[in-house]
Amino acid sequence: MTGSLQIKNDKYYAVLNFKNQDGKRAQKWIALNLNVKGNKRRAELALRDLLNQYQGIESVEPLNRHFSAHVAAWIEADRPNLAVTTYNQYVSMLQLHIAPYFDTRGITLSDVSAGDLEDYYAAKIAEGLSPNSVIKHHAIIRSALQWGVKHRYIRENVADYAARPKRIKYEGYLPYSVEEISNLLTLTRNEPIAVPIFLASFYGMRRSELLGLRWSAIDFQNGWLHIHTTVVKEREGNTVHTVVRDNVTKTDYSMRSLPLCPYTLQYFMHLRQKQQYQQQICGACYNMQYLDFVCVDDMGMLLQPDFVSQKFQKLLIKYNLRRIRFHDLRHSCATIMLYLGYSVKDIQTWLGHSNYNFTADTYVHTMPVAHEEMAESLAERLLDAPGNQRD
Repeated sequence: MTGSLQIKNDKYYAVLNFKNQDGKRAQKWIALNLNVKGNKRRAELALRDLLNQYQGIESVEPLNRHFSAHVAAWIEADRPNLAVTTYNQYVSMLQLHIAPYFDTRGITLSDVSAGDLEDYYAAKIAEGLSPNSVIKHHAIIRSALQWGVKHRYIRENVADYAARPKRIKYEGYLPYSVEEISNLLTLTRNEPIAVPIFLASFYGMRRSELLGLRWSAIDFQNGWLHIHTTVVKEREGNTVHTVVRDNVTKTDYSMRSLPLCPYTLQYFMHLRQKQQYQQQICGACYNMQYLDFVCVDDMGMLLQPDFVSQKFQKLLIKYNLRRIRFHDLRHSCATIMLYLGYSVKDIQTWLGHSNYNFTADTYVHTMPVAHEEMAESLAERLLDAPGNQRD
């Protein structure tokens, strides 16, 4: 690689000459922001620094591409390693946030700086995104830049020098208590999403897991249900559709087996009989494609992810129940399990988490009544201790 100084509009520019992999030469012009008069020495030093900075860069094309295009290239390159939902989130983040911001400013891969990233984070927070959401943007940007370093498109990862927002503790909805879950199950037992509500509440299944639960995965004889299929929304171009993914779960730990007890065994047996009866009544009108799936409607159609979440909110309003997200039923299951005396490790494997700390920090909440009982228990122990006299 060679370089030279050029003058344009009475300003110095550094022109770097690259040889591409096909042997052709290409140039990159970099504004030095120096007036010609009195700045020749400074321009020469700047050119020398740039030559050192770009030494070893394999190709000029990645440097000249828009920063958002580089992020898009990384997402596609890493797609085989990403869960479908994760890939969709990355694409959505790129299209809604990263590309509009950096493209309007004309920032390329070689131009982007730590300051640019910090400005982006501040702008997103000003738009109303939470710091935790912006931290996810930072993680994607950093990974994309690291990929560029690995392939020698750039020499360093400027995201390592950018100050990301400070994480804030999630203050979401308080999980439901045992009494609230019982009331919810009673009130919604005849609703279209009664089964998803039950599976999320009792087994703490993710929405994708419960929608993918198959009858063939329920072992009535030995008393187990096996989670190995998921149903998710998948983006293909500008189209989003529902996809059944066999033997694919969020993580390897999510592919798990959970026991049936007399209560759940009776529930599934009754549900199976109900669906078979419904099939007989509907005859040819019944959808035969999803006969092996547990979460179907009265016509045999697989329940859709968005329908479950949206219908759940409507039911909370209908029955005047305290608002939570559908996913908070999973949080409720974890918290109730802890309150019943089970260890965080047991809860981790029940929920299918790969990380013990994630379960403890994110999914296990303390019920208000627990602190009251802790205070009363400690008081009782102190009062019963030797040497203490009750009034």
